[in-house]
Parts: sequence; structure tokens; C-alpha cells
Amino acid sequence: MNLSLSARNQNIKKEADEILHQQGLLSILQRYGAPHITGSYNLDLMTWRDLDIYLQTDSINEGNFFSLGGEIATLLQPVKMSFRNEVLAKTEGLPNGFYWGIYLGDERAGAWKIDVWAVNKTECERLLDYCRRIKAQLTPETRLKILEIKSHCWQHPEYRRSFSSKDIYEAVLQNGVSDIDCFRSYIRQKSKLPKR
Repeated sequence: MNLSLSARNQNIKKEADEILHQQGLLSILQRYGAPHITGSYNLDLMTWRDLDIYLQTDSINEGNFFSLGGEIATLLQPVKMSFRNEVLAKTEGLPNGFYWGIYLGDERAGAWKIDVWAVNKTECERLLDYCRRIKAQLTPETRLKILEIKSHCWQHPEYRRSFSSKDIYEAVLQNGVSDIDCFRSYIRQKSKLPKR
């Protein structure tokens, strides 16, 4: 099981590299700012096709961001793209910036979902620092525990609604959670999932 989880992570990263490099997503992003590939890709914790990108830029506005969205849509042919203006909305827990959620199909069935956040330098550093802190805490053992828990959770209807990868990282790295059953108990105690 451990080998297959590590192999799955590597295979998904190769697919992400295909989108970024061979298809040209990274080149498009570089015309608008400095892209940082982060999240599960950067942490070597990929269990499903989800790519998180922070685009560091101090000059982007809604018009430029929609131009970027148009270029991404032409390149990747998504079935859906969703926009958020978190400069205005300021939703707790979300970055302060512009967002594209790019869906290349049904992500619960294994299609790619790509998140692009355009943020200023200060916000980007804050976000990247979180990823660096998680990466510094990972050991081969905790990495495998996280991969195993994520592999059980990514298709759950409440994943990314009531709980997220951040909860899994916190559970394993700060609270010693070691398997999916313990994680379910942990999340219930945090009142993030209804008891069923």
C-alpha cells in the first residue's frame, strides 16, 4: 500500500508537469507574474489531481486576471471555471487576491482541478511560509500517514467543504493521528463533520 501511494503521488506529479510544462500553463502564468507551484505538489502529498498555484504579482487587476482566465480556458479547455474576488470579499481563511478554480472535468471522478490565486508579494510570502512549515515537519512516516488518509478522503462529499488537507496535516503532524479511523474521530471532535 505504501509503495502504491508514493507511486501514485509521483504519477500525478508527472501529469501535473505535463500540464505545466508541455501544455504551457506555466508559460502563460509567467507572463502575468511569478508562479509558485505549492500545496500537495510541492509537499509530495498528491493523492488526486489537484494543483495549487500562487501567482505573485503586484500589478494584476480584474481585467488582467480575466485575460489570464481566457488564456487558460483556451489552453486547457475546462468544463468550468469559477472566479472569486477575495480582495473585496475577504472571506476568512482564504487568500487576499483573485482566484480561478479550473475544472477539467468531474474532480471527484479523477479529473484535474487547478486553483490559481493571484496575490501580492506579502500575501504570497505568508502563504508560501505555511507550506514551508508543513514541509519542514514531514518525515517519511508522517508523509505516508497523510497520503493514506488523503487517499481515503478526497472523494468524500464533505472534503474541501467541511474539512480539507490542512485538517489532515494538522491531525497527523500536531495531534499524532495515524490512520483514517482516528482522523474521522478527530474531525468529529472538531465538529467539522456530522456524526453518522
